[in-house]
Amino acid sequence: MTTRKWTLTALSALVLTACGGGGDDSSGSAGNGGSSGGNVPQITLNTVVGNQCGIEQPKSGVKVFVHNNTGDIIAEYVTDADGALTADWPSNAKHITLTADNQYYYKDLPTLKVISNVNVQAGDLGITYFRDDNNEEGCNCKQVEFPVQSLIEDAPDSLLYLGGSSYELTPFASSPIIEWCDGVGPIDVQLIAADGQSSLGGSIDLTDKTQYTLNMSDFTQQGVAVDYVNPYDARILYARSFEGWTNYSQNDPVFVYPTLTNSNYVWPARMGQEDIGNVTANSYSSARHLVTSEGKTSPIMLWDPANGFSDAVYSLFSEISTGQAPYQYDFSNVSTDIALTHMSLSGDIDNGDAEWIIWGGVSGSMPDIKLSADLDAKLDSLNNPRLQIGVRGYGSEKPLSEWRKLLAERSRMADGQLSVLDYETNYMRLTFDLNQ
Repeated sequence: MTTRKWTLTALSALVLTACGGGGDDSSGSAGNGGSSGGNVPQITLNTVVGNQCGIEQPKSGVKVFVHNNTGDIIAEYVTDADGALTADWPSNAKHITLTADNQYYYKDLPTLKVISNVNVQAGDLGITYFRDDNNEEGCNCKQVEFPVQSLIEDAPDSLLYLGGSSYELTPFASSPIIEWCDGVGPIDVQLIAADGQSSLGGSIDLTDKTQYTLNMSDFTQQGVAVDYVNPYDARILYARSFEGWTNYSQNDPVFVYPTLTNSNYVWPARMGQEDIGNVTANSYSSARHLVTSEGKTSPIMLWDPANGFSDAVYSLFSEISTGQAPYQYDFSNVSTDIALTHMSLSGDIDNGDAEWIIWGGVSGSMPDIKLSADLDAKLDSLNNPRLQIGVRGYGSEKPLSEWRKLLAERSRMADGQLSVLDYETNYMRLTFDLNQ
């Protein structure tokens, strides 16, 4: 068998085994959880949906499958009207899957989202978030025009940011018009000097406004340049916070606004291609590190796919090509900081598109997870299928159970609270077009 033939066979095997067969309908029944009494361990989880402007509410009716060690479905539940589930975790339970539709503003049809986690332990599994951008309740979205002639006269050739979108203030620049929702709150604004070496930031309340004339008094806070030089082979460097004030550059400084935000980050990324056997994959690696109020950050080193990751993916494909689940994998040689591994399969279906993502630890075995017959049919008929394999780390080494606990805790934190996971995040993935 040639290398190319083997690689395509392995990728095809991944699609077939990841989709699996329908679960045994007699092994579990749908319900809203509940305890059988005694000392049986339990899981708790919540599902939440955010609307177009980020207003959240409980998401009911999310399907939850509990799997045994080999991936068979042994119980099936749905989240209740409060988006909650409390259920027994039997002694033979090992993995869990949640599934529901997402609706994104840039897609006409829904996205079927399937999320599986392997090697799960009883306890709180945190909040899983979904999207429904078709829901505009409480948003009051409208088009807002920003006349900028006065700003052009006071700060010619500077760069204006309105909520993350940038506009060059050249002499004949037209007035930007953007959509903004009152439900989001005030809009974040920035002004980067023409030489790119300094910045000012502020926020503007646009409630019930469809026009706002910008002037220098709207930019009240001095930006702090991040003390980080973008690698020569990296793509655009971002600075941002969870509250807004995103700006980016290839070679010039990027800025944070400690007086306006609770936390700030710098976010470099690199893109490229890697050959896995004779199949070419698109590569992506990024890092998100917390920035101090003085613009300092911990040392940043983007992970390199050539540093063991490509070889580990090839080894996984070799395992998958045997067709004998569970499939062993090991990404520990890539970095000691890897916390999580994911495999995701996505593509188009008749009424939209679908993505199935499976999360595991840095090493272990990937079972042949079974899904219900309807999900199996949809995922087995994907058009233009794509496969991603990625790894994520948080700057330290812990067992998978501890990472899962920290992720659950972070999912329940209030806005503005910092988790230990927020100080440093590194990520890397390979994306395969299964039609090549």
